Amino acid sequence: MEHEVGRAHARATMTAFVAAAVLALPQPGPSGGEPAPTLPAAQHAAAARPEPVAIAPPPTTPGCGAAAGAAQGTVGGVLLDLARVMCSPLGPAAGLPPTTLEAQEPERLYALVDADHAVRPARYAPEDLVPLAGGPYEAREEVAEHLDLLLAAAAEEGRTRLVVQSGFRSYADQAGSHEDWVRRVGADRAAKVSAPAGHSEHQLGLAVDLTGPCGFACTGDTPEERWVAANAHRFGFLVRYPEGGEKVTGYAYEPWHLRYVGPRAAWGMHLRGEAYWERFAGIALESAEGLPG
Repeated sequence: MEHEVGRAHARATMTAFVAAAVLALPQPGPSGGEPAPTLPAAQHAAAARPEPVAIAPPPTTPGCGAAAGAAQGTVGGVLLDLARVMCSPLGPAAGLPPTTLEAQEPERLYALVDADHAVRPARYAPEDLVPLAGGPYEAREEVAEHLDLLLAAAAEEGRTRLVVQSGFRSYADQAGSHEDWVRRVGADRAAKVSAPAGHSEHQLGLAVDLTGPCGFACTGDTPEERWVAANAHRFGFLVRYPEGGEKVTGYAYEPWHLRYVGPRAAWGMHLRGEAYWERFAGIALESAEGLPG
């Protein structure tokens, strides 16, 4: 029952967001790339116009709230705070109702974990781990719910060959994995493809490795991987280590590594055209101030 409630909230969230984006954003002209994805049936009415792909940063002047009239509106049964939409660095995504993790654990959800920023405490492990679809792996409950929605939407569009290859890893598991990489390829190369213990997003229970049919040999070019790259934000995920981003992230391109950051931050990044969590984690955390906890 709890899973069904979570899925219902996620569906309502996405419906409300599409409507909010249509209200708040100018519509872009035609662009290249894959056709716009087909939304689940519950969202068709709200998606009468094309999904916007990029916006300039919203106004942040002290008077922007007054300019927005502190207005509220109900879309798809969800109350949207239009003043927050106009003023927040998240843009229209700020009008989304927060998920449980967004409201109650923003510091954990939005944590930046990389070679320079460790998981705290070092041996942290989430208490709400649940099994992920299609394998023996686990992630936090909200992550699993949104991954189920992503996989269902992918299947509706014929992308049925996505495979969950990894989820939560404990501190000890990550230590063993990294040591194995060091033995096989040397310390320098291992540092580009594997995080040392205490520095892996998998330990947060917020990261999932989701591959196409070729597994970890995939390079982002399969239809499944292209679909995930184009649609992950709709379900609160981002491709954490994008192609060409090694100087920013410190890691080689991994089209399979998805980090769950929640719908608000994922949509916010998508609309701003931001590819790197290093540049957005602080913005996301700032936007969480004042949310009901």
